[in-house]
Amino acid sequence: MKKLILTLSVFLFSCGGPKFNVAYKYVPPEDNKNCLNRCREEYNKCNLNCKKEYQNCLDDARKRAEEIYKKELENYSKELSAYNEAYTTYQRDLLEWNRNYRKLYKDYLFFKEECKKHKHDYYICDRKYQLEEALDTLNRTKPNPPEKPKKPNFSEILSELSSSCSMDCGCGEKYRVCFTSCGGKVIPYKYCVKNCK
Repeated sequence: MKKLILTLSVFLFSCGGPKFNVAYKYVPPEDNKNCLNRCREEYNKCNLNCKKEYQNCLDDARKRAEEIYKKELENYSKELSAYNEAYTTYQRDLLEWNRNYRKLYKDYLFFKEECKKHKHDYYICDRKYQLEEALDTLNRTKPNPPEKPKKPNFSEILSELSSSCSMDCGCGEKYRVCFTSCGGKVIPYKYCVKNCK
């Protein structure tokens, strides 16, 4: 019982507890401004390159997504054509199946009533059981509709390919290393972003 309460407490705490992120406080050295300016320039250059790389990655992802979408659309068109043919065949088969089922079921109902009236007539009751089995067999052979192909979605393809593009090039970490090498101090601290009290 204690284990259950402990497990539930941990679960509830992890679900509803506050969520924190890490930020940094920068304490510059009293002198060495040139060194800090160099750090800032390198950070800006890193960020600019990172944005360019990210944009290039997104552009490449879009080109690849357009190519994939075009191919998938061609395949979809072929699959849809095959599906339409299969569906026409299915409707025709289902119509025939329904016709056979209705006829068999009508006969079954007739012999069912006759068997009730003439319980000792072996041939009438046997015919009822034969028709019952025939209905079961027919039920197992009922035609199934073909599966409709899924139309490709450009947004989904693009989103999947773009997910590999990242804006995190480590510029912040490089800046912090540079900042401390210039004699500054970097102090990490946490701050609440969700479920704060």
